[in-house]
Formats: sequence, structure tokens, C-alpha cells
Amino acid sequence: MKKKLTLIVLALLTCVGSFAQVDARYGLGAVPVVNNRVTFEQTISIPEGMEVKWAYAIAQKWAAERFVQPTVISCKTIEQDDTNYHMVLQAEEYIVFKKRWFELDRSRINYLLEIAPAEKGITLRMTRIKYWYEEERDGGQRFTAEEWITDEQSFNASKTKLLRATSKFRIKTIDLFKELVSQLDNRI
Repeated sequence: MKKKLTLIVLALLTCVGSFAQVDARYGLGAVPVVNNRVTFEQTISIPEGMEVKWAYAIAQKWAAERFVQPTVISCKTIEQDDTNYHMVLQAEEYIVFKKRWFELDRSRINYLLEIAPAEKGITLRMTRIKYWYEEERDGGQRFTAEEWITDEQSFNASKTKLLRATSKFRIKTIDLFKELVSQLDNRI
């Protein structure tokens, strides 16, 4: 009987311990800070034989289609240099945390997305990220990624668990950038 009880207690402790772990995709270092700014960056390789100008044209077409989705509030081109294959977009869209028939928890996210040439690829860079949360409640709360989703703001003091208030923003922002990269990568 004692042996069974011990096994049950060990199994429960193992289960509880596994819930406390942070998913590596969202763990320490998952939100890069460059020159005191949260800056996500990834280079997408272009196939052998494809010129950068063709990859840039595909990226332009992808951006034109991607930023007219229902979750996108607005998107405008800040800079476009077709000679050097460089484009910067300012986008604002919704990130949805929870959606049920009686509850909608979402936030506006505003960011700059830079599409630039790289050696044998195209680089996507997302920076200047700002949030507008609960806008319908007395104007809501506004904050930047630097104030809200960095390692210092998202983890407890011992850096073992994500904080409840900031973690949903961290997770959805990382997922949004990965989605953008994945969508463009699938086109090229």
C-alpha cells in the first residue's frame, strides 16, 4: 500500500512540475532586444538561381495580400525602394487571446515590418511594437513591447515562470512574427 501511495505521489509531483516549465519557444531569450528595442528578425533563404529582385516582387505581392485580412486594421507603406529592394510597412492589427461567444479578449498591435535584401535571401524585421489593450474600457491601456514582453517584464524573479499578465502578449507577438515569416517563406 505504501509503495502504491509513493508512486501516486511521485506521479502527481511529476505532473505538477511539468506544468511549471516554460515552452522553449517563449522562454528566456525568445524576445530579442537590439539597441534597447524589441526587434524580431529572420532571413528567408531564396532558392538557388532565383534573383533577389524576384524574391522581393513575391514579398511585395505577399504583403499586399496579407495586410487586407479581417484582423488587419490598417497598413501603410512607409518606405519603398524598388531599386534596392527595400520596403517598410506600418501595420496595425488585432491579436486575439480568447474568443468565445460571450467573451472577446484581444489587443491592437502596431508595428513596423521591414522587408530587406540579404545575402541569398530576404530579411523580415519587426520592430517598434506597441499595444492598445481593452480600448473599449475608458480608453484602455497603451504600452510598448519594451515595457511589456521582454524577459525582465515577462518572468518571475527566479526566471522560471511566465507572468500571467504579460505572457499572453509575449506569446501572441512571437507567434505573429513566426506566422509572418512562415507565410512569406511558403511563397518564396
